[in-house]
Amino acid sequence: MTPPSAHVPPAPAVLRLVQELVFGRWRSTGEELYREVAALTGAGPGQEVLVAGCGDGTSCEWIAQRTGAAVSGVDPDGDAVEAADARARERAERGAPLPLAYQQAPYEDLPHETAVFDAAVGEPGLAAAAAPARAVAELARVAKPLGAVVLLQLTWSSDLSADARALLVDRLGMRPRLVVEWKQMLRDAGVVDLQVQDWTSAGAEAAGDEAPHLTWPQKAQIIARAWRRWGWREAFEAVEREESLLRELARERAIGFQVIRGVKWPHAKGA
Repeated sequence: MTPPSAHVPPAPAVLRLVQELVFGRWRSTGEELYREVAALTGAGPGQEVLVAGCGDGTSCEWIAQRTGAAVSGVDPDGDAVEAADARARERAERGAPLPLAYQQAPYEDLPHETAVFDAAVGEPGLAAAAAPARAVAELARVAKPLGAVVLLQLTWSSDLSADARALLVDRLGMRPRLVVEWKQMLRDAGVVDLQVQDWTSAGAEAAGDEAPHLTWPQKAQIIARAWRRWGWREAFEAVEREESLLRELARERAIGFQVIRGVKWPHAKGA
């Protein structure tokens, strides 16, 4: 049974540590990773690419600048979309505009017509969707027949304990899946010829394996939050739980990162 203090929200600084351990690895390989994404999508001048989970627009900007493709970004986070728009406006004001467009929308209901993009990319944020299979189906829907559909997704490792998995979902606000689950979602959406690239080790090598340590102020915040609900014993156990999660995540293959590419079948439903 999961201890009650596992459900006590940690200090914001601890959340950032977890997020940086998970996402920082692949952000550090960004240039190489998105060069591969550009190749897998066939992005180039005259092409239109959708990026779902665009965040502040960094990846959209990279693809548009390096390939010449017109890139549309979608994210359910309004603040992230505003930041992406601001980045695009700033570039335009500097005299270096790019073919970028951003919209706020849920992953499960993209604001685009069917079969309008040459390629569709699902960033890791897709794993936060309430219905990830529906989100994947939406990516396939808006892609043109024979267009590429690419997922950049976190995957579970067999080395990560069940308790750590539960905490990680709570801390990230998203649920990684097994590779076979992501592949099945793509198949169900009418995406075929699936290819998987394992970027787990590449991210770990870029980030290093040393686990961050909680500072005393961070520990005090965790203790204070847990003590108010459960008392001193659970408060100190909550600190150990967070430190244990950080140690597990620092291991090289504690959690995986996969690039999965397929092609929208021309006769798929909704094509």
